[in-house]
Formats: sequence, structure tokens, C-alpha cells
Amino acid sequence: MKDSGRAEGFRTELALLLLCFVESRPAVLGIFLLRFLTAGAVGLTSVVSFPPSLLVGAAVWFCSVSFTYLYNGVTDVGEDRANGSRRPIARGALPVACARRTAWALAVLALCGGAALGPVMLAATACMILLGYAYSVPGIALKRRTPSTIAVVVASGALTYTAGWSSGTVPSSSALLVFSTAMCLWMGMVGAAAKDFSDAEGDARHGRRNWTVLWGRAVTACIVSLSAVAIGAGLLAVATVLDLPELLAPGAVVLTGALALSAVALSARRGDSRARRRLPYRIFMITQYAAHLVTLHQPIA
Repeated sequence: MKDSGRAEGFRTELALLLLCFVESRPAVLGIFLLRFLTAGAVGLTSVVSFPPSLLVGAAVWFCSVSFTYLYNGVTDVGEDRANGSRRPIARGALPVACARRTAWALAVLALCGGAALGPVMLAATACMILLGYAYSVPGIALKRRTPSTIAVVVASGALTYTAGWSSGTVPSSSALLVFSTAMCLWMGMVGAAAKDFSDAEGDARHGRRNWTVLWGRAVTACIVSLSAVAIGAGLLAVATVLDLPELLAPGAVVLTGALALSAVALSARRGDSRARRRLPYRIFMITQYAAHLVTLHQPIA
């Protein structure tokens, strides 16, 4: 009887975990995998040509990123509920205790997989887990302020590209370095601030001091918009100056997304719905998906 009860409990936790992955942040998990694969597989002609180490590495990275977001969901319950989030943990569909246990199990699994892939992957995985922990854990909570959030986001992007490159067979190149740098800046200077537009009230009540809380949405929207356009234009300029034609298409995608994001962010009005306030972040996310897919589709030498 005890064994059957444990088995039933295990199946329940697996079902709840699947719910968390499917309903909470699939787009975020997906873009981390796309960054990883872009660094390790750009220019390869088919999935069949992916080296086994890249596929194993992608699974390891998925576990480390999943730890970060599950643990963040555990520590963000108050803010998420105050902001009307429909994520599984916030609405009670995924118990906090189950999410916490699963998060740490994923961290252990990621470290074991990283160790099997070598010292570079192990170091990157350990740093990613430490960043995710420091970002959310009470007492440190780097998520509370925008500058520290930007630092974590940029570092997590750099670690992702490094881990992908170390797991694949793609040689290092100036084009890949330029693209990865631009995307890390896009994550930090655009996404890390734009994500707060929809949640300022709940964030303020729970002690966060991000730019939207401190300076208001209008000022933060100006900073985000200028940063976005500068990154898109900068990527195109560097591609032209350094004669990297393979970066012209990604640069055009990023600049187009930056202009669309700026138009939406700067036209926001008091009283906008949460969905409308969330729109700049959605454009940020769509833009980076498109930029990575365009890059992954073509060779970068």
C-alpha cells in the first residue's frame, strides 16, 4: 500500500511538473534552447548532423534553466498573485513544495550531466544555477533592482552561448561573437526592463525597486526604446564595418523589432490593460526568436 501510494504521488508530481512547463514559461525555456543551439549548431544543414554532445548539452541546459524559473516561481508567489499572474504556482495549480523539490532535483541532474560533458560545460552549468539561485533567493534577490537584474540576464545569456558552443562543433568566429554580444545586450537592456511594465503595482507592494517602480513607466520606456534601437542599429553597423554579411539579416530583424517595440512602449497610456502593458515584452521575445531562427538558418563563418 505504501509503495502504491508513493507511486501515485510521484505520478501526480510529474503531471503537475508537466503543467508547469506547458503553461508557465514555454517561450522563455524555448528561447534559451534556441540560443544554446545557435551557438553550437549554426550553419549545420540538418538535425541529423547535430553532434550527440550538443543534444545532451541542450538537455542539461534545459534542466538548469528550468531550475532557475521554477525556483523563481516559488519565491515570486506573492508578487505573481498581486499582479494577477495565471502561472501554475501563483494560481495554486502547482504546489510550492512540489515545485521546490523538483527545482533542486533538476539542478542536481543538470550538474551531473554537465560533469559528463566536461569541465567547461560543468562550470557553465554551475554558474547558471548559482545565478538563478542568487536572482531569487530571499536575502539576496538580485531580481529586486533593475541593474542587478540586467547583470544576471546578460551573464545568463553569455553562459548559454558559451555552453552551446562548447557542446557543439562550430568553430569560434567573429560573427558569432558579435551576434551573441548583441543578443546578450538585447536581453539585458531591453527584456530585463520591459518585463516589468505590466507588474509595477505588485512589484512595489512587495519591495521591488526596479526602474518602472522608481522612475515610472514613461521614463523606463524611453530607456528601453533607445537601448533597443541602438542595439539593432549597432548590429547592422558592425556587420557593415567588419564585412560580416551573414549578420545583415539578423541585424535588420532586430532593428525592425526595436522600432515596433519603441512605438508600442512610447504610446502607452495610463489605464492600459495588463495585456497591453505586456506587449513590449512580447515584441522583445518575438524579435529575439526571429533573429536566432534567421541566424540558425544560415552559415556563420
